[in-house]
Amino acid sequence: EPAEYAAPRMLVRDATLRGEHAAPFAPVPLFGQPALDAFGAALVAALFPRVPALLDGIYGDRPANADEALAFAITQGACSPGAANVIGSGQKLATNRPLNEVLDGEAGGFGGPVLVPQGMNDKVSGPARASERADVFERLRPGVKVCRLEAGGHCPQDDAPEAVAAAILEFLPAVREYAQGDTSRGRAAESTVGA
Repeated sequence: EPAEYAAPRMLVRDATLRGEHAAPFAPVPLFGQPALDAFGAALVAALFPRVPALLDGIYGDRPANADEALAFAITQGACSPGAANVIGSGQKLATNRPLNEVLDGEAGGFGGPVLVPQGMNDKVSGPARASERADVFERLRPGVKVCRLEAGGHCPQDDAPEAVAAAILEFLPAVREYAQGDTSRGRAAESTVGA
């Protein structure tokens, strides 16, 4: 992870549109789409019976959120005939755009205020990775605010909803200020167009 982020020399989006960056999807040699479907089916079969236990681990800070209704909703989705294909088709996804491109207003990304409620007790990727992720967002650029939630886990909006709501309320003035600035710039541009 770089100590500081620089503007990208070439945007992933632009290179992809020109066909210069992302390699086109190539099916698994010899097996093609059936191999992706088999991989998806194996993954669903392996995870399906473990859904309640996995949810208990993910929602360790707030076990009431890992209720039967959530487990049922997930397993019901996994029973869909197309579920294995969806998982296997993850191989076809384009290259991810780096954060400094997505959140850099000068590079065509979003340059406004960003709130990142980061659960520090993440049971999926682990607390150390959660801390690293928070550090990366804090270094990204001014206007990105990380709210480290000690009681929050992988899904902080579920694990610590009160803390996430409080962070959002505290963050709203920055959003309003940004929105009012954009509105006034838009109005100024409109008034000069008709002149």
